[in-house]
Amino acid sequence: MTRRLCRSDQLAALAALVLGTACAPPAKPAAKAPKAETPADEREDQFELLDVVPTTEPSPYFVRDGAPFCFAGANNYYLTYESKDAALDLLDVAVRMKLKVLRMWAFLDRGSLDGQANIRDPGHKKGFYFQYWDPSAGRPAYNDGPTGLERLDWVLSEAKKRGLLVTLVLSNNWRDFGGMDQYLRWYGITQHHQFYQDERVRQAFKDWIFHLVTRTNTIDAVRYIDDPTIFAWELANEPRTVNFEDYDAADGWDKSTILGWADEMSAYVKSLDPNHMVAVGDEGFLESGPTAWPYEAPYGVDSEAFARLPNIDFGTYHLYPDHWGLSQRFGNDWIEAHVAASRRVGKPMLLEEYGIHVRRKNDTSGAIVHGLERRQIAYINWNQLVLERGGPASMFWILSGMENPGQPYPDYDHFTIYDGDETFRLLAGYAGRMPTEARACALASGHDHGPKSAFVSSRSAPSAGVPGPANAE
Repeated sequence: MTRRLCRSDQLAALAALVLGTACAPPAKPAAKAPKAETPADEREDQFELLDVVPTTEPSPYFVRDGAPFCFAGANNYYLTYESKDAALDLLDVAVRMKLKVLRMWAFLDRGSLDGQANIRDPGHKKGFYFQYWDPSAGRPAYNDGPTGLERLDWVLSEAKKRGLLVTLVLSNNWRDFGGMDQYLRWYGITQHHQFYQDERVRQAFKDWIFHLVTRTNTIDAVRYIDDPTIFAWELANEPRTVNFEDYDAADGWDKSTILGWADEMSAYVKSLDPNHMVAVGDEGFLESGPTAWPYEAPYGVDSEAFARLPNIDFGTYHLYPDHWGLSQRFGNDWIEAHVAASRRVGKPMLLEEYGIHVRRKNDTSGAIVHGLERRQIAYINWNQLVLERGGPASMFWILSGMENPGQPYPDYDHFTIYDGDETFRLLAGYAGRMPTEARACALASGHDHGPKSAFVSSRSAPSAGVPGPANAE
């Protein structure tokens, strides 16, 4: 339940936050779907601040070290190829912000080393790549050295030193960093949905899963399987049967296409690694709900069906009303809908990406000149809804640091949050509150959460009985 605050109350609350007079908030790149009719950084619609009523209904939640685990986190994609100084700066910023989990790409796919068969030129990122096509063997090969997976080893070891957990995403719906279409290019396939269907491609993806999941870290000699620094494996970033590129096909797929693939691949990951959680990594599209296209299971995505799979431990959903061409109220309903779906499925639903566009000055200051208040109100609403209505966590897109000394990593997609800026201070407040105040964890307090373990797991909502593993049959 919520009510909307009047305009004067909104401005007073925001002024307190932005000027630092309140100690806490009140009680991707261009690959998103091109749905918006008005450019996102020119939209003038204003969000209304909500007064959120705390739920008394328990919800599924995460467990770590024998206790409920609720948190705030962020996404970042450049940790494995920017300079080590830039990566360390980003990790330190995350610690200062009190974040607990970072979500990052565990893929960097390219064509052959002679520059052929790249889905995107040049195929590597500043000389870094993880997979490449070996024409002599007729299959993908792996770069395990210092310009490849040794860099991922290093990021994990540095995250561990700082007490950060990391979600590792295994592939990408979009062509950035190679992704699914790079697999198809390797095998001469030109229909995007065939990533989920072609036997050769599915086997190549399984081979990649095996190579990465069973890897031993070259920095600390810890097997990935045994490393509690890993929060979860995700099968893909925003899987869809289309990606708005030239490989899209109008038919040959339906809602069962990704569902069957996710069932197969999640079972395979679990067969290799029973310690870590597995998620699909989808945007959270649902088959029913209010009259808006994300409730029509578009692009072959039914998030609730994904979450019901036996080897999926939690659901995910993303939130981009600007890119999706939706009204300012959509996000509030979207969160409530996924908390409700979470209770139906008996597994947590994680808001793992969200963003509102802003426009910045085109100078060294990078000051926001449009959209700050709109963003602040949206982020207050969304985090307050997660906190009070039964969500276990929220993770924003995107946290960035210094690319070079005195030079911030560019705000390419207009979602970036930087150390110490207005939105940083706002969300750091929620990061401090989420572990102790999130209702999903508070309402689970005092229950038996299963054996104590450093690995994060998921639990169904507590009831009169003892909550068990969320994926228990």
